[in-house]
Amino acid sequence: MQLNWNICKIERREEITILTAKLKNGELLILTPELKRDQLKKWRNSRTFLCPQCNAPVNLKVGDIVIPHFAHKKDAACSTTFSEGETPEHLMGKQQLYLLLKKRTKHVELEPFLRMLSQRPDILVMTESDTMPIEFQCSTIPISEMESRSNGYRSIGMKPIWILHTPTKFTGIAYGVGLFHFSKFHESFFTHIHPEGYTLLTYKPQKERFHYFSNLIHVAGKRYIGIHRSLSVDKQVFPFARPKTPTKEELEQYISIYLAMRNEFLQSRILLSRRGVNDPFLKMCYEMRMHPTNLPQWVGLPVAHSESFREHDCEWQLNLIYFMRRKGISFKELTNSQIHRFVRRMEVPTIGQEKACQVYRDFLIAEGIESFQNHQVIDEMIIFRLLSERLLAKRYEN
Repeated sequence: MQLNWNICKIERREEITILTAKLKNGELLILTPELKRDQLKKWRNSRTFLCPQCNAPVNLKVGDIVIPHFAHKKDAACSTTFSEGETPEHLMGKQQLYLLLKKRTKHVELEPFLRMLSQRPDILVMTESDTMPIEFQCSTIPISEMESRSNGYRSIGMKPIWILHTPTKFTGIAYGVGLFHFSKFHESFFTHIHPEGYTLLTYKPQKERFHYFSNLIHVAGKRYIGIHRSLSVDKQVFPFARPKTPTKEELEQYISIYLAMRNEFLQSRILLSRRGVNDPFLKMCYEMRMHPTNLPQWVGLPVAHSESFREHDCEWQLNLIYFMRRKGISFKELTNSQIHRFVRRMEVPTIGQEKACQVYRDFLIAEGIESFQNHQVIDEMIIFRLLSERLLAKRYEN
């Protein structure tokens, strides 16, 4: 019978807590919800438990509320191999993910110690073709530390999977297409799935539910358009379920939000103008004698690789046009080497930014737009086509 182990605050006091321990005969004991508390209390008084990593004695702690766990003594010698202190959510999440993967795969380990790296992933899954360490991250840690740990796994041929603990503010977000805000830390958990694009997978152990934020399109700053879906742990598979591709109706919702955000961006710049604030975007508009609300509709399009820019599509695309105007060249004359020089002017230039500029140039040439003086109207079906090609790698017909 599975027990409903509630969560409460665990006093860390520099203790190292784990869910696995060795018995004297070398057998590994894994604490899962199926183990009854009464039985564990008996074992606590009659058995000796050792850390599977350092072989030091550990205490089995079994309260009435806190999740049963093993605890090293204060300042244990093996503390250097643990990434951070445990939280109740982390302990519960590891248990649930371990039980899920144990049902879905043949070989799975909880809290194994990888001696060659001196790293200890939460869970290790081994299939016929891959070895995948799984990290369930509940606390905010430096992104550089995540990258270092991931690089360590990759250096020995492993494919790490990071799952973010679902932030409380995410659970209240309505399902379906919407506008979402993600921090730099959240973005570090993004995975790219072809052709659907970027996806954020999170897990809420208290509700035993996964939350998917998929088909993400960057708008500006921390804002993304995407689709929020949820999946109960008993419905999850491994490899983890892929999100469904957007329907035609959902893509139409993307267009509505995208155009609304474009209008909001332009209106915000007009407000800055009225306040007399110096703004690079407004300066470009002024020098090209164009009011922000009168920009051609093809300035601010959701082309592939746009997420490489933190700025709104209107801003980086107008910046490129301004660069071309000063060089006295048209889109047909804009070479890849000139795009490279343009991108090098950015604060953090990337290959993705160059690709976005190239896609934008090629799209406009294909549409017969050669210069800023061309005021050809771009209807919603073109934006629909761009989004469908970007999200689905296919084209919808009228």
